Amino acid sequence: MAKKSGKSTAAAVAAPVTMLSAPSWPTVRGAAEGIRIGYEGFATQGKHTLSALVAANAALSQALERMSLEVVSLGRTTVESAAAAGAAMVDARSLDDVVALQYEFAKSCVERFIVGGARLSELGLKAAGEVYEPLGARAEQAIEALKKPLAA
Repeated sequence: MAKKSGKSTAAAVAAPVTMLSAPSWPTVRGAAEGIRIGYEGFATQGKHTLSALVAANAALSQALERMSLEVVSLGRTTVESAAAAGAAMVDARSLDDVVALQYEFAKSCVERFIVGGARLSELGLKAAGEVYEPLGARAEQAIEALKKPLAA
């Protein structure tokens, strides 16, 4: 059972009650203004990030288009040279001529493969740089924006 303290309940009720003051309007307005400014900053950061993503996507699309044109060009050249080699083999007079034509055809295919691969590699590296440029710039801006509150 609970132990009685000896104080009357009337005295406990009559004790002074500390009243908390209601927030004043300037404080509430200041907080609302701070939230609004924070939201505007957040929205602006999002808008800039989305712009960087759109620019990176455009750069990637253009790079893929250039690479696909290069692949189509390589394929077209290979088919044309194969057709020419086939026509030349039909007109060949001896087995030695056929072997020589096949050797030249294989040699030219390997050379085109090496040159085309180097060209595609170059286009890929260029594409990576073009895609990274807007994203890297945006990342640097975001890092600078994050550093500002820490420095203040």
